[in-house]
Amino acid sequence: MAGAIVNRHGLRDTTLALVASEIGLNLKSLRYYFEKREDLVAAAFLHAIRLHHTLLDEALEIADFAGRIRHVVFSYFEMLAKVRSKEQPEFVYFGDIRGLTEPHIDDVGLAYVAMFRSARRLFRAEGMVLDHDQAGACAHLLLSQLYWSVVWIAHYPLQDIHRAAERLCDILLNGLARYPDPVAGDYSEVASPFIATDRLSSQSFLQTATHLINEFGYRGASVDRISMALNVTKGAFYHYNETRDGLVVDCFERTFDIIFAAQNDALQREMDGLSHVREASAALVARQMLPEGSLLRTSALTALGPELRQEMNRRLSMSTMRFADMLNDGVIDGSVRLCDLRIAGEAVTAMINSAQELRRWVPGTNVRNAPALYVKPLLNGFLRMSPVAG
Repeated sequence: MAGAIVNRHGLRDTTLALVASEIGLNLKSLRYYFEKREDLVAAAFLHAIRLHHTLLDEALEIADFAGRIRHVVFSYFEMLAKVRSKEQPEFVYFGDIRGLTEPHIDDVGLAYVAMFRSARRLFRAEGMVLDHDQAGACAHLLLSQLYWSVVWIAHYPLQDIHRAAERLCDILLNGLARYPDPVAGDYSEVASPFIATDRLSSQSFLQTATHLINEFGYRGASVDRISMALNVTKGAFYHYNETRDGLVVDCFERTFDIIFAAQNDALQREMDGLSHVREASAALVARQMLPEGSLLRTSALTALGPELRQEMNRRLSMSTMRFADMLNDGVIDGSVRLCDLRIAGEAVTAMINSAQELRRWVPGTNVRNAPALYVKPLLNGFLRMSPVAG
């Protein structure tokens, strides 16, 4: 039950009193089991990690690589179906995990790392020729696609969840490109709205706040921490920003503006539909390897009120549909293979949204190799992966 409450209200607004009220238990009784709110939230995260770790370990018992991926995806979607039908309590999503503090972040972090290593071992199956970095990038991509699916699966009736899992499996295994795409090129110099400057400005606060929210969650990105990172006073913070919540909204606006600018830049070039998707997504993924290039992760949406959250979700859906439209152009011109374009658009958004964390799991990632490590697996599919050149 705590998982559903954290998912709905966010880590910041989840209190023991709220949990006690929603489960029909008095606060004193709940404190018998969990003395502090952080104890309960950490237990919810550890429970969710165990659920994911179990299905990954089950998949590792399967020798066939495609069978492994299918088991993970179908098991995960079966879990979502059971939650929807009330056969299983809702588990907490991992978007707010960075908001945990010591000592809980240490215990939860260790458990998550162990789970990630199981995901990475999936790509050591017979017949898969992947180096360590590629396996790590593919594992992060797979997990990120699963996590993002809770956003779009809500639009599908319960009876269609199995079909949606099949369609996502098809995309992950076989990719979006009709023919293998090299994802070659240097995207480090792509023109974009990213600006690096030592001069204090509203942009400085947007870049710093985006980085800190991604790193520590909304709760951890306090006014004090943002001001300290910029070496300014709290007075300077409020000179440029009315409120911290308003700054989060501005960070989202900046993120969407950057995504649309990258899409516009790609669409202005004479190329096929797949190339439009490749150029826009590769530029966004590559530039997120730079300190000034981070995009605000959608997990920060839980920090916004209902009306603002709805508007930000509308902007997000618009950019996702634009990727789906590019892919539709690719089906027409023959560069994109026949697949579920609705889910494919979501997969591109999930890949871009999760790229900011890529260096955490693949430390060798940089602005030059990020597209080959992270965009290429989605465009070509896990079954067509080969070692990164260079």
